[in-house]
Amino acid sequence: MLLRIALFLVLLPLALIAQAPAWLADSALEHATDGAIRLTAIEGSLWNGQGALVAIDPQSRRALPWTTLSWRWRPQRLLQAETAWTLTADNRPAGEIGIGPHGWRADGLSFAAPARFLLERIPNTFAHLGWRGDLRLESQQWRCTWEFHCNGHFDLRWTNASVDVLRNRTLGDYQLTTQGETGRLHFALTTLTGDARLQGEGHWEPSGVWHFSGTIEGDPSLMQRLPAVANQWVQPSGKPGAYRFELGG
Repeated sequence: MLLRIALFLVLLPLALIAQAPAWLADSALEHATDGAIRLTAIEGSLWNGQGALVAIDPQSRRALPWTTLSWRWRPQRLLQAETAWTLTADNRPAGEIGIGPHGWRADGLSFAAPARFLLERIPNTFAHLGWRGDLRLESQQWRCTWEFHCNGHFDLRWTNASVDVLRNRTLGDYQLTTQGETGRLHFALTTLTGDARLQGEGHWEPSGVWHFSGTIEGDPSLMQRLPAVANQWVQPSGKPGAYRFELGG
């Protein structure tokens, strides 16, 4: 009898863990993104399931459809003291995530989204400039401790970029490269193609202090509108159509 009771007490929590509801994934996502991204229409369990990712509009609080996300548990990773899942977005491979005693990882991530989902969350007046175009995030390897000391590399590409306040004219394609090294994040912004040329560099410290600065150059008739819409964040460089910008916090 005592043996049966002991066996029941061991198997009960394992059975509860195995049936962990999928809504726990939404709860974790809401916490990680401060409510900016949610998971709806959830099916399955925390281990194997799917749902619809939505972005929450920062002004109206409406849920904006994004992509269908599926996840599959990789039990073999338990041998490395890690719980891991493979991800699929709209039936395309989207990478793998894992959590362990010392932190978390994200390998081979590949996600696309409208640019406004991210750029409308920039503080101050920048959020209301009318951002257009598409973003794609790609990372081969990213590792973070639970204290958010991160190492790795990822690229964020912005294609067909345009801004409503600049006559909704296509500006070009741009890439922001982020390099994590001993907890410090380094940023580099480059122009891939386009008439509006952006260059910038910056960093983020684990303390929360960050700084980013650079230049933007282009058609003087277009760029002359920047001071009116970007306020104190841009300053003329002395060259027609060229401005300096500096952000920090």
